[in-house]
Amino acid sequence: MDNQFLFVKHYLISHRRYLYLIGLLLSSLVLFAYIFEGYRNFLLYLTGILAFLSLLLVIWDAVARYQACRKEVLYGEGLPETPLELVLSQKLATSQQAQREQTTVSLETYNDLMDYYTLWVHQIKTPIAASQLLVKNIEDSDLRQQMEQELFKIDSYANVVLQYLRLESFHDDLVLKRVPLEELVKEVVRKYAIFFIQKGLTVDLHDLDVAVITDRKWLLVIIEQLLSNSLKYTSTGGIEIYFKDQTLYMKDSGIGIKDSDILRVFERGFSGYNGHLTQQSSGLGLYLSKKIADQLGHQLQMTSQVGQGTTVAIHFEEKKLVMD
Repeated sequence: MDNQFLFVKHYLISHRRYLYLIGLLLSSLVLFAYIFEGYRNFLLYLTGILAFLSLLLVIWDAVARYQACRKEVLYGEGLPETPLELVLSQKLATSQQAQREQTTVSLETYNDLMDYYTLWVHQIKTPIAASQLLVKNIEDSDLRQQMEQELFKIDSYANVVLQYLRLESFHDDLVLKRVPLEELVKEVVRKYAIFFIQKGLTVDLHDLDVAVITDRKWLLVIIEQLLSNSLKYTSTGGIEIYFKDQTLYMKDSGIGIKDSDILRVFERGFSGYNGHLTQQSSGLGLYLSKKIADQLGHQLQMTSQVGQGTTVAIHFEEKKLVMD
């Protein structure tokens, strides 16, 4: 309705000269009708006919222009009616063509970079796997354990890059089904067992005998990133993982997070005070977890207190997932 009102207003303003001429002509005929009494009936009859025809002509022109305006707005159709409009339309067409070409070039460059980094990650994992096998031959147990941990970190960082790249095609291989949560959590804990042993940390798993609707592969990534983050900043005590009220909780006894950082921990590239303190954060792990959780329809939240630890909660919106 607002657009129609604006069109009528614009139409009346742009055609005011013609409307003034029609009004002046009709007013003159009425004036002549009262001056020349002998021709009054004829002039009034002529005025009525001209007024009716003028009204039909204005309505027909307004409707035609309104339809042309709609096509111009919706489909980009329309022909310039003046030399100025012709020049402007040509410049606009040239600009749009240049923009399309630039978009195509940018897209091709982006796809090339994606292909390159994906290939790089797959290639770098080969020497990592080979190094992990070679490290097993080191006789010094302490040195071997340290080397295994560092290689594990390198492999994990490479996986983060690969998972980040795969976000672009997130829905291509998405499989939502009921996934046993306990099995999934234990798989991740076993993967990081070397760090629990090296740091002397305890792990308490309970109330996990449930199944949630999710994508197993992507939920595995989330839990792995969250557990890895907890292990970075926990040196004493341990980590507790349990399920309650449709929510998976991961509670650690680490150094905690400052109030000024807690609202930004899921931002891309944000490492916060803890990251600067320990030089262990890339600022991608939690961002990646939040991104995946949002795509899956899960709610990811974090609460923390400095010196007392951090609790991360993954809430599963089962009804929402079923509807999607």
